Amino acid sequence: MFDSPFRRRRAFTLIELLVVIAIIAILIGLLLPAVQKVREAASRMKCQNNFKQMGLAFHNYNDVNGKLPTGWVTTAANKPSPGWSWAVIILPYIEQDNLLKQINPDLTTPGAASVTTLTQTKISVYLCSSDPGQDTNPVYQSFGRSSYVVNREVTGPDANNNPAALSIQTISDGSSNTILVGERDSVNNTGAVWVRSSASSASFEGRPGRGINIKNPSPTTTGDCTRLGFNSLHTGGVNFLFGDGSVRFVQNSIPANQASDHCAYPAATGNFTLQNLIHPNDGFPIGDF
Repeated sequence: MFDSPFRRRRAFTLIELLVVIAIIAILIGLLLPAVQKVREAASRMKCQNNFKQMGLAFHNYNDVNGKLPTGWVTTAANKPSPGWSWAVIILPYIEQDNLLKQINPDLTTPGAASVTTLTQTKISVYLCSSDPGQDTNPVYQSFGRSSYVVNREVTGPDANNNPAALSIQTISDGSSNTILVGERDSVNNTGAVWVRSSASSASFEGRPGRGINIKNPSPTTTGDCTRLGFNSLHTGGVNFLFGDGSVRFVQNSIPANQASDHCAYPAATGNFTLQNLIHPNDGFPIGDF
């Protein structure tokens, strides 16, 4: 017996198969950007949550000690480098008290820091999920990596590396108008570490320069002044923690002094929004940004 031609199963033709493949490719092409946007939005929110935790830590420290944690622990007589940074000081306030006890840093004399398994610890609060770096940062002696740098003009030390930390209450321009901490990624820039490295003060602090998200031409070295800039891998801007504990996403287009070098400390003066947000006591009013 022979099968009837009407009962034979009809296969896809080559043309039909190509059309189906093309349709699937178009759908994937439309879907991928949406997935990437959702993923970036989630990473940005997680990064902002890190800032909120750091903001609470800064305020709690300020309440207990009457001043903000110093950017780098120094005295007039002793300025150890490698040394201890603001990120070490606030460890008890971000639920890392056990780590601080194990490190047992001398914050009084103060003593020097060294690269150990403890100072290479991965601390999630100090890592932005949009920044796919290593657990340690080879640019800064392979101390534990961080995505965040402090505004030294608020926390000190001063230009002579002497202690100069303000309190929230002594920021005369207003804590809501003054940057406390900002981002720096380890792809377009050198990133940071949570211990003060002797390689550069950029290991713990950030400066405004000509603007934010300016790509460092040599992100694996400390030879260019843009190492001190604020950078992120978020689209269009950088997250910042302000003195009042608020977290804001600042656009790349924020007005900045184009004649200012990132290495300048204190940062150049002049009525530019980014510089005004860095200077805690310059007296310039802050508009929308």
